[in-house]
Amino acid sequence: MKSARAVRLAFGILVTLLGLCSVLFPVSAATYRADSVKAAFLYRFTGYVDWPAQALSQPMFTIAVLGSDAVAEELGPILSGRSIKNLPAKARSIQAIDEIADAQLLYVGPDYNGDLRSVVEALAGQPVLVVTDHERGLNEGSVVNFLLVDQRVRFEVSLPAAAKLGLKLDPALLSVATRVLGSPRSELPCMPVVPPQAEDWVCLSRLASL
Repeated sequence: MKSARAVRLAFGILVTLLGLCSVLFPVSAATYRADSVKAAFLYRFTGYVDWPAQALSQPMFTIAVLGSDAVAEELGPILSGRSIKNLPAKARSIQAIDEIADAQLLYVGPDYNGDLRSVVEALAGQPVLVVTDHERGLNEGSVVNFLLVDQRVRFEVSLPAAAKLGLKLDPALLSVATRVLGSPRSELPCMPVVPPQAEDWVCLSRLASL
């Protein structure tokens, strides 16, 4: 059976994507850009992760973006006027890992050509949710990694990486991941593809049609 929080996660991402469509795209648009979908997921991920208290003692909740100016730009309207963990939220593009400062989430996009493992190792001891967009993201130590399967954005999760960084992931997030390292997961709850197509019902982890 679907958990209530998994259903809320599904609904939340759906609402975020529909809101993005009305702001960033014509109402008749049949597809979403991958950058917008990933930005929406990054925002929604924060509601299903617990950070240690010291990580939330900063004046802002910051999503740092390395290697994807497009996703950083898409995060702007999503975070505008919103709070995360009772802190005002902002996105910041960075050019190197030493610029991460007090960010609580780091997204390493596909344009980053450096060594991912070095990025993760540089954060040792810091409770930063690392989200990557690379074929071997989880193998290099990230907590969440985006995948593109059948032209849809999906994601996989590593529980060992989360534990190493001092983060706790809600089971609802795990239930909608394509793959979970470190623990078995439940069946994926299914919802219609966004935008709706009567002939195409897919699970939440594949709902973002590109």
